[in-house]
Amino acid sequence: MAEKVYKSYQEQLSILRSRGMVIDEGSQESRAMDILERENYYNVINGYKELFLEHTETSTSDEQYKAGTTFDEVYALYSFDRELRNIYLKYLLKIENRFKTVIAHEFSEKYGHDNYLKIDSFDTTDEKSISSSIRLIGEIQQEIARQMGKHHQVVTHYMTEHGYIPLWVLVNVLTFGKIENFYKCMKPADKTIVAKQFGLQPNELGKFMSMLGLARNKCAHDERFFDIKFRNAIHTKSIKKFSSLGITRANDGSYTYGTNDAYALAIMFALLLRKSELKEFISVMKVNFRKLEKQLYTIPALDIMNIMGYGDNWEKLIELVAPQSGLR
Repeated sequence: MAEKVYKSYQEQLSILRSRGMVIDEGSQESRAMDILERENYYNVINGYKELFLEHTETSTSDEQYKAGTTFDEVYALYSFDRELRNIYLKYLLKIENRFKTVIAHEFSEKYGHDNYLKIDSFDTTDEKSISSSIRLIGEIQQEIARQMGKHHQVVTHYMTEHGYIPLWVLVNVLTFGKIENFYKCMKPADKTIVAKQFGLQPNELGKFMSMLGLARNKCAHDERFFDIKFRNAIHTKSIKKFSSLGITRANDGSYTYGTNDAYALAIMFALLLRKSELKEFISVMKVNFRKLEKQLYTIPALDIMNIMGYGDNWEKLIELVAPQSGLR
């Protein structure tokens, strides 16, 4: 393996050309250099080149790009993924806010506004549950102290004026991960009440929260997103009309996509967002897919959509929307 040493932008372009990438001299070269100056070679090329490679690097030869691959194509996929993160993050934040709102409302209605620091308010059915609940309470106390240290205006006001922070205020400074843990530590009956507000079973809502939280973190940290894969998979039998999406099945009967990928997140959006919000999501995704189709030549945009889990009938997401309720 060759030692990694600093290369100038011109040298980086020369390396790409030697490996078969098309970068014409003139405006195309100037544009490529400008992109590398702004975006970083590692982020653009190393992060998104693999689909454009004819063969990868070996001990005896360098990687080689498919015939006709241009720098602009690789950058187009990079830009598409960045826009994809922005799109998904917008709706992930809406769902996160609903989780916080519902949990704070249901918990406070039953236990009062300041009982989230009492172990009896959480699941204590066994030692593991007790340990998790105690740890959660400690983490909440640490977060309150941290926010006080940062002189968070609302948190500081409630603590100095009232000696407590109502849960519906506190949830606004808790991370998605903390809210997920809060839900996991709730008593089974209380989790059922919360899950019912979203039309889901308690365990399935917990799984949704875990997967959505991981996706949110990827978006927030600018990690490659289009090919996201989760260890968990959504439980298709619990989703009404799932079969209407027309997702193909493997020989063992399992779905070949749509359960642990970017499309699985879109399915969660269909179940958790308002119908108007889902329509907006579908519309903006269509625009970005069409844009990508016009920018790729060496590989079809359909390949990217397939990796994401978006099949021919992906727009049928709208059929999964549950009847409108007070929450939705």
